Amino acid sequence: MIIKVQENNEHAITLIALVITIVIMLILAGITINMGLQGVDEAKDNKFISELDMVNHALLERKTKASLTHEEYPGTPYTDFSEINTIIGEINSQNTEGVTVSLKDTASPENYYLLDKSALKELGITDTEDEYIVNYETGEVINKTQKVTPSGKALYMYSVDNT
Repeated sequence: MIIKVQENNEHAITLIALVITIVIMLILAGITINMGLQGVDEAKDNKFISELDMVNHALLERKTKASLTHEEYPGTPYTDFSEINTIIGEINSQNTEGVTVSLKDTASPENYYLLDKSALKELGITDTEDEYIVNYETGEVINKTQKVTPSGKALYMYSVDNT
């Protein structure tokens, strides 16, 4: 009597195939995680830049209103011009855009104001923990708290308004 043993190696998963599958899955997971983290950094950049833009628009709106109603500007006069220059230096050393930021109103340091949370609220901006240094005449806005975005973009903006 002859007994035939049937070999089923054709349907078995080999160890090599299993390792290759796991390596491919790890590579795909790594790519996905990296793309997700880049998305988070871009979202943070966009948040800071949008907030800077909102402060700039509110600043110019308040300047226009003050020219008609002769109201005082919100914020505290920021007379420590050397500290403003130090902040600009920090922005220039930390930004990765290759653009050098410089103040537009070096002749009139008394035109700079510090906007804390309450002054920003008076301008209609809420939900921020940052402080800003602004110049109502030149439209300059400097994020005093962050200085640059997570990707290294300068948080400085200006727009001259000739009203």
